[in-house]
Amino acid sequence: MIPLLLALALSADAPSQGRDRATLLADAAAALEAGRRTEARQLLKEAADRFQSVSALLQLARLQSGERDAAGALETLQRARTLAPNSEEVLSAIAQLALAARLPVPAAGALEALTRMCPDVAQYHYLFGVALMTAGDTVRATDSLQTADRLEPGRSLTLAALGLALNNRKQFAEAKTALSRSLEIDPERGETIAALAEAEASLGDVEAAEQHARRALELAPADPTAHLVIGMVRLQQSRYEDARDALVKAAAADPQSAKADYQLSLVYARLGDTATAERHLESYRRKLAETNARVKAMRTDTLPPAVKPGGGR
Repeated sequence: MIPLLLALALSADAPSQGRDRATLLADAAAALEAGRRTEARQLLKEAADRFQSVSALLQLARLQSGERDAAGALETLQRARTLAPNSEEVLSAIAQLALAARLPVPAAGALEALTRMCPDVAQYHYLFGVALMTAGDTVRATDSLQTADRLEPGRSLTLAALGLALNNRKQFAEAKTALSRSLEIDPERGETIAALAEAEASLGDVEAAEQHARRALELAPADPTAHLVIGMVRLQQSRYEDARDALVKAAAADPQSAKADYQLSLVYARLGDTATAERHLESYRRKLAETNARVKAMRTDTLPPAVKPGGGR
């Protein structure tokens, strides 16, 4: 009986071992279409292991991403990149997955390569700018977004992202221009309206800033930038309790925001709560140091070898 079971087991394994790459991929596609995800995953892994198949790795990553295994999918795609370092499809997949998972550093690494490989594709420059800005590198983000706007003028998302980057660089007049242009194209985008309000508040146009912040909150009641602006406006009006309440909402909506901590430190100082003001100031400094460290590490990872520190020219 045991030899018979062993023979049956070996015969069951034999068809898989004998299948070529194309057959494995076709069988995996059929299994996936039939809803047999575990079988599809095993077949794709086999194709990747036996044949070093980039196509299998791409499909496996899509399967993992669909199962919300972002870390596993990214690891799979990095393996594909090792096999095909200049594949536009692989690099684009890494960038999209990493951005969706809010992992700006690996996204920026892939997109930096894509902008060099495809310098005339505006979308890659736009996404590179978004990744850089998310990571805190607003200087390079501005450059990349300006390139995207030059290659494909009048795109509302590019102009909105450029305005956000310029706000973060405290170039508020330029930010206002870009954000206003974006809203001419897409007037109901709450995030852009909130960013315009921030530029206006920073330029001292309190009335316009409050109007736009309130409009942004009508579209997105939890928008952190809109609450930040209301807090900034109330601070300028010496309405400190109201400012505090708005800024607490901003900090809750975006816990990583250094801006909210800085404004809260000012408000609590005005309210005479020195200890709480100092805590927020320390939090602001810590977040700023973390951003600077991340930007420094990312620049080392994404700059071409010729311009890396010690790389020479």
